[in-house]
Amino acid sequence: MSIRLLLLSLAIAILPLAGCSPGVKDAARAQLTWSASVLPSSVRLNPVTGKIIDDRPDIYPMEPLGNLLAHNWVYDGDSVQLYAARGEYVSFQLVVSRNVDETLRGIEIGMEPFFKDGAPLDQLPELYLEWAVEVREYSTGYEKSSLGPGWYPDALIPLELLNQRIDDKKRVFYPLELPDFRNRVPGQRHLVVWVDQFIPFGGTPAASGRYTSMINVRIDGRTKSIPLKLDVWDFQLANENKLACNLQHEGFMSGMDQELELQVYQLFKQHRVVPADPTYKPDLTISASGKVRFDWNSFDTRMGKYLTGEAFTEKYGYSGPGYGQPLEQYILPFDVYGKYDTRGWPDVGAPEVERNPANRKIYVDAVRQAREHILSLVDPEKTRLIIYLNGLDESYFPEAWDRMVYYGELFKEHFPESRFRADGSYSEEAMQTIHGAIDYWCCHTIGYNMPTIEAYRKLGVQDWLYGPMLYESRINSWCGSSTFLDLQLVNERAISWSTWKYRALTWCSWGIGSHWRAAWYNTETGKDYNREDLDKPFGFRRFNGKALMVYAPGIVPRVDVPCASLRLKTMRDGVEEYEMFRLLSELDGNRDRADALVDRIINEPFGEKGIGRLDIWQYDPGKWDAVRIETGVLIEEALNRAL
Repeated sequence: MSIRLLLLSLAIAILPLAGCSPGVKDAARAQLTWSASVLPSSVRLNPVTGKIIDDRPDIYPMEPLGNLLAHNWVYDGDSVQLYAARGEYVSFQLVVSRNVDETLRGIEIGMEPFFKDGAPLDQLPELYLEWAVEVREYSTGYEKSSLGPGWYPDALIPLELLNQRIDDKKRVFYPLELPDFRNRVPGQRHLVVWVDQFIPFGGTPAASGRYTSMINVRIDGRTKSIPLKLDVWDFQLANENKLACNLQHEGFMSGMDQELELQVYQLFKQHRVVPADPTYKPDLTISASGKVRFDWNSFDTRMGKYLTGEAFTEKYGYSGPGYGQPLEQYILPFDVYGKYDTRGWPDVGAPEVERNPANRKIYVDAVRQAREHILSLVDPEKTRLIIYLNGLDESYFPEAWDRMVYYGELFKEHFPESRFRADGSYSEEAMQTIHGAIDYWCCHTIGYNMPTIEAYRKLGVQDWLYGPMLYESRINSWCGSSTFLDLQLVNERAISWSTWKYRALTWCSWGIGSHWRAAWYNTETGKDYNREDLDKPFGFRRFNGKALMVYAPGIVPRVDVPCASLRLKTMRDGVEEYEMFRLLSELDGNRDRADALVDRIINEPFGEKGIGRLDIWQYDPGKWDAVRIETGVLIEEALNRAL
């Protein structure tokens, strides 16, 4: 069946549901028993209290958001208004609220496809049940900025895995109830469903203009239907993920079975974020005489489809942004002997022997052979080939800087298509030593001081943003993750907006799915302690949601696919908005208007000026959403003038 016929049949099947309007008495009784509302995608609702988690004028410089369940900037209390470009996801949240003490059973939620002039949008809406997790303690070092203990919606379970799966005995595998009998949130009064709508482009682009739909809730035979309006702008975002922002996690992707690996790569491609793992290695042998030999068969079978882009095509069941595009960056497997006695690859020994002629020859031969094979698979114009030497990561001593120069020059000579990246907050002394050998400086946000950054840009070093988005004190700067569950949700958009503001090349955060199995029930995905510091305030550290943007399959019964987090959706929104700023600046021929829009939201978040401050950007998500819509309108107007 074609997608168009599938959409039509689905719409016909849902129409009776929308048409089952209760009588006046039933409607009044339903309103007393339960109610339904819509929230923007840029906020989170506490499923127990019904309060907006991110509405904290007592902590952050912002005005109170008010009762968003009654009305807000996408929902006027009656209907929903959305805006999107082709190639973009647009989202909202349906909220079902329990107004009585009794459990609401047999909840049915359905949504019609979007239609325009009788024709459906050639992409079905995607519905997800929001799974709540409990924060018990604030993340260490964030005493002022943490939103504190409570229940946070985060994991998003495809609704089709739950209440729509019925076996031959007519049993619903996971009936929707409020409270949710699987999630087990004590006192839960609100059930939330996330709705994603991708606006197609490419072979069957969506026409611009007004589309309409309906989302329906039925409980005990009574239905509430909320009209939806979607205005599609007459332009599209690039299919390619030009920002190529990434989450790096050593061993996370390579440690999966290949079926799950494909699902995770495709999930992140849809969210315009690159999962980076430097531990994919071909088989390598070194003979007693020093001869280097590779066997690429298993590597090519596993990684070839990602490096060519074939994994992101219909052949592998993929649809969405980045269709047919390869991984936007690939970290080559090379490494060196490290400060914690880690081995190099190829292993040519410790620093005192690595430069011996025989050992250097082994390393150079490996680099040359790898270059020849990798370039047969990869287009360096589409995939950044990155040298990341974990053995020299965040190494703040002169011996390490000297080794960076040695290996940087080696790769420039023997693999000139690759780019050497140094990660950390390096001093002026360090940068004076290494700047000629490195291409990318993945700079900790706490050390991201613009005079220094500008000086090294002039010397040809391209900078990345890396690390926490907020740091109340210097102690926060050690963690390379920007993903904290109990901080403001807009932080996940802010990293891409800040990349635009500072003209950085891209951004990086550490961790993809740290403790992604336990995370369904334990928010503290990062824990660490230092025996020498246990008597100090930060001797023991706990972090909620650190390095965790996707949840594992097989933990919640019947949920057999990896599940994106609500924070990953927000991260995707930031990347899409970055691409809108890029498009506006290209149409204008300058960055003036795009910069002015971003400057209304982003202040000076990073470097010495950002330490201990919370006024680094706007915290009213409605203001972020308003800038996004204004940007879309300006792009459409610029295109019309060009015609």
